[in-house]
Parts: sequence; C-alpha cells; structure tokens
Amino acid sequence: MTRIHQIDGSVQVYEHVHMQLDGETLTLSSPDKAGVLEIESGACSHIGEIRRCLPYMTTLHQHGKTHEIELEHGTVYVNLSGATQTMRHSSDVLAPHEVVVLLHTIRGTIVSVKGTLDASK
Repeated sequence: MTRIHQIDGSVQVYEHVHMQLDGETLTLSSPDKAGVLEIESGACSHIGEIRRCLPYMTTLHQHGKTHEIELEHGTVYVNLSGATQTMRHSSDVLAPHEVVVLLHTIRGTIVSVKGTLDASK
C-alpha cells in the first residue's frame, strides 16, 4: 500500500502497487500503470539482513509527464532474505522481501509505502 499525505491534509491511498527493485532503484507502479514512482537510493548499509538506504532522487511518471520530486529526507528499508527480520532498535518486523519507504518532500508531502517486492534484479 502506498499512502500520500499532502500538506493540505488530503490523503491518497493506492492498493496493489507493483514493486520492483533493480539494484538500488525501487519502482512503484499503480495497478493501472498510469503512475510510476522511481526511488533511486544510495548510501546503503546492512543491518543484519535488512538493507537501509537513503533516497537521493525520486521521479514521478504520470499522464505522459515526468516530474522530479525534491526530498527533504527519507529512508528505504528492504528485507531481501527469505525470513522475517526484526528491525534494530524497534519491535517492528519486515516479512521476507518486504519493503518500507518513508519520504518527506520539500513541499511537505509525506509518502509512506509498505508492501512485498513483486520482482528483484
């Protein structure tokens, strides 16, 4: 599920988002393929079996247009293992191949994503 909370208080929720990881780029596609969000990360580290990365570029492809989204901060967590992993300093767990993304844009929009990878290269 992907949740986008705008600064004006409006919230959009997208279910059944297709998630693909290719290297350090996470691609989120709406079920109708009308919207695609690419999150390019760097500065990755491993905390046990969980990979934690800092996104440096986020691009939205929608309605035939491409928009770069400026980030204030964010984090991408990915469990690439086949076993449930507990996040360090937390009681939260990530199921096998689960992804958690938290982004805060310069404009104040908050994007949160939680789901399972559909594909990984």
